[in-house]
Amino acid sequence: MSRLRRIGLLLALVLVGLVAWEPSRVALQTAIMLPNLLGAPIRPLDLFSAPPLRSAVAYSSTAGQPELAELWLPAGASHERPAGAMLLVFGVNNVGRNHPAIVRVAEGLARSGVAVLVPDSRSMLEGRLRADDLDKVIAAFQLLAARPEVDAARVGMVGFSVGGSLALIAAADPRIASRVAWVNAFGAYGDAESYLASVAAHAYLGPSGEIVAWQPTALAREVFLRLLLDTVADSSDRALLQQRYGKEIASDARVSSDGALRRKLGSEGGRAVYDLITAGTLPEARRAIASLPARTRAFIRAISPVEHLDGLRTRVYLMHEIADHHVPFVESRGLATAIRERGHLVTHTEFRLFDHVQPDRLDVIAAAPELWKLLWHVDQLMLETL
Repeated sequence: MSRLRRIGLLLALVLVGLVAWEPSRVALQTAIMLPNLLGAPIRPLDLFSAPPLRSAVAYSSTAGQPELAELWLPAGASHERPAGAMLLVFGVNNVGRNHPAIVRVAEGLARSGVAVLVPDSRSMLEGRLRADDLDKVIAAFQLLAARPEVDAARVGMVGFSVGGSLALIAAADPRIASRVAWVNAFGAYGDAESYLASVAAHAYLGPSGEIVAWQPTALAREVFLRLLLDTVADSSDRALLQQRYGKEIASDARVSSDGALRRKLGSEGGRAVYDLITAGTLPEARRAIASLPARTRAFIRAISPVEHLDGLRTRVYLMHEIADHHVPFVESRGLATAIRERGHLVTHTEFRLFDHVQPDRLDVIAAAPELWKLLWHVDQLMLETL
């Protein structure tokens, strides 16, 4: 055998070995899938994979009306050949499971061999966060894990934005804690109190304890206002606050105080919410939160992942954009510290690549180091699932 033929044979054997070795095979699958996840114009995965099966399923109900989820099954998944699965929990958006970015991610995962369930939530579609949203996430997980085409031992959760916070809380809930294979939170807040204070004061507490000026997005401010107004029991106070600040809070300027309005508010809860909406500094915002009614403070604790971490029984992955103007990146840093102390943190990756949880306009060459970090992070999730 000639020397060139021996070299060719050796290279062929190495290639076969790499493809057969699961970590390298999954890394290759992940690399091929990444353009689909990022919405790139060229998507090689579409050339090498069969279209998944897509259907709408009911998974929960609100006020007697069914909540729907989109189920994506890989071609070939069956009771005999069950697939690993991911529950995708998204945050506030007014399109829901049919948002183009959500469809793109779900289809890319399903084409790569992952069963995917994307639940809608009426409250999230309305730009609100309610206590029963946690129950909906748990119900969606239970439905996905019970599907005959799904391997119940390989079901993880990927949460985006507020959905990441809910996914962490759900993963710690005793109803499913022992069944969640892993959870990944992307752009999540860890402490709802510190997050609300940051949105109110347009600032956050930096890594060294310094106060850092920060401009929250219009969406973050609007959700902040809705969440607070929903906690005001007095309907007259709620209407006055909505009328005064409903439009102003969506502007980039800081909201103005209005002493006359505060004097009109008839409830302590309404005045405390007013004080938080108009807080000019982080300490003022913290004091306003401390003055909220006990029921409101209990709700804030209930939607804070840091209050539930002792219930975790699974592996946790965290992702966050450093320049995030929806949720300060320090929220994930605080989560990472607390979860690491409990022995559950696998990876915490920070990026300069996204507009919150969606890809920013990409210059592939300039973004190469960040894309490599993304590939490495997503590859770990795929290794958990495939």
